[in-house]
Amino acid sequence: MDLAIPPHTLLLPIDPGLWPPPSGPVRVDDTVYAPKRELHVTLIGSRLGSELNATFETAFLQEEITRAMAAREWRFERTGRLVELAYPSCTAGITNCQAPSRRSVIELIDLPAMRGFHQTLGALLGRQLPVPPPHVTLYTAHDPGGIGLASPLQLRTRRLRALRPEAMQPPG
Repeated sequence: MDLAIPPHTLLLPIDPGLWPPPSGPVRVDDTVYAPKRELHVTLIGSRLGSELNATFETAFLQEEITRAMAAREWRFERTGRLVELAYPSCTAGITNCQAPSRRSVIELIDLPAMRGFHQTLGALLGRQLPVPPPHVTLYTAHDPGGIGLASPLQLRTRRLRALRPEAMQPPG
């Protein structure tokens, strides 16, 4: 399995031969979304990754993550369930912020290994962790990084609506 590991995160890259990235931008209502150039599933987000890295020695953490990854089947199924997300670009308490909310279009996926993986990470930390909703970000607007979803609660609070594919039109 090929994993990408930026600082404090763990990504499961998706083979473009199995699921090609979107080919161009789309418009949903008045928002134009840029396509993601590469597709991945975030297995460990930056906040959890930072906590793990601050709590454990690097060699131990790498060994435990490698073992937890190897113990699972990392196959996923596409669901076709598209969701439009929004998250404020400005920090709470800042007044007169004119920046538009960051937006993303994601597809929820079935990834059974995610639950057991986060249970293992939670056992390392001595607490139960929320299971991030398995998803792939397809498009973003106002910030190419997308919107993190570390828990089902974040999915509910950042969700604008479910989308049908026909709601996404070419810009113009």
